[in-house]
This record gives sequence, C-alpha cells and structure tokens, in this order.
Amino acid sequence: MAILKSQVFGRSLIGVYLNANNSFVLYPPLLLKATLKKFEETFNTTTFYPLSVNNSNLLGVYIASNSHGIVLPHLIRDDELSSLKTNLNDDINIKVLKSIDNAYGNLILCNDKGAIISSFLKDYRKEIEDVLNVETIVYEFGGSNLPGSLSLSNNHGCVVSPLTNDNEIDHIASVLKVEEVDVSSINRGIQYLGSGAIVNDESGIFGVDSTGPELMRMTSVLRL
Repeated sequence: MAILKSQVFGRSLIGVYLNANNSFVLYPPLLLKATLKKFEETFNTTTFYPLSVNNSNLLGVYIASNSHGIVLPHLIRDDELSSLKTNLNDDINIKVLKSIDNAYGNLILCNDKGAIISSFLKDYRKEIEDVLNVETIVYEFGGSNLPGSLSLSNNHGCVVSPLTNDNEIDHIASVLKVEEVDVSSINRGIQYLGSGAIVNDESGIFGVDSTGPELMRMTSVLRL
C-alpha cells in the first residue's frame, strides 16, 4: 500500500482532475510527465489512461466509476469516447448518461459494492445501477445534494463531511457495505473530500495541503 501528497496544475484538488478505482486511473493528457510518473509509482498495480471530457481536464468532476463500470456525461466527444473504449478492458461497462446535471463525480458516491446518488439523478437510478453493477439508492447527507463531493470511498471504508450525522453514517455504511464510515476534512479543513484525493483499495493520492491529522484519519478509515 502507498500514499502520496501532491498537487495537479498547482492545486491540491487531486480529485477534481483524476478518477480512480481498482481497475484503472483516468488522468488529463496535460498532466506533467514527472507528476504522472509519481502517480503511477503510487498506484503501481493500476493502469493509467489519458482522457479529456469535451477538452476539459476536470475528469473527477464529470466522471463516476468503480471496477465494474464508468458513468460519463453526454458532452464527451465521440473521439474521446472512442479512445476510452479502445483503452479499457471489454468487461468494463461504459455508459453516457443524458442527464442535464452531469457532474457525476459530485453526484455519485460509489465503490464496488454499492452506490449512493443525488436526487438530481433519481430518474437515472436504474441506468447507473446497471453500469456500475451495484445496488444504487437515492440518498443525500451532510445537508447537501452532492454525495460524491462530500465523500471519499473504497471497498474498505468511507470518509464523509463533518456535517454528516450518525444516522446518515450508519446508512452509508450499509449501502456501501464497508467496515467503517467516519467524518474527516481534507486540504486543511475542506469538507469536500472527493475534490481533494483519489483512492482505491491499495493506494491514495491526497492534496498537498492535507494535514497530518487529516491524513491519519482518512488512511485509517480507508485502510491505506
């Protein structure tokens, strides 16, 4: 297992620009080669693929994925989608969702065992469930309709915004089927955990502004 503190394009918002799971990591093509090399060394058993979404670097905002599938926004270009299909294994489900609300990284919290989606996506629950191949429920917590933005999860655990209450924590744990859910912040007090890191079951890259206590809490819950 390995963890790294870093930044992308001079910012600590790792999870805004990259998307990761146990099968692959997606990164923007403009990522510096030296940075990409460090990231690949950290996720040394996971394959990295370059991708943009309508020429945007904000992969972590637009994309939600687990080891079974990937949910993409309708604004992705045909050539970008074709490149992704060429790179990914045939057993990875790919779905372009037609929702107007298309920041799926913010709207979907998922791992390989369950998914929680925003009410903005309630009409697309079955499609999301099919592509991610997990039980999917509409549920919001922490006083927000952005479950993906307020959390960071793998198959071991999940860290959520400090505004999440105990009943919500218990429900999240039951849906994601994880050993532990607990609250944390990232990047020196930011509650939007999904914006500040990428993780899978073995590794994690966290924003360089994250404090020692924040890293200890997150890595403990996520078993990294």
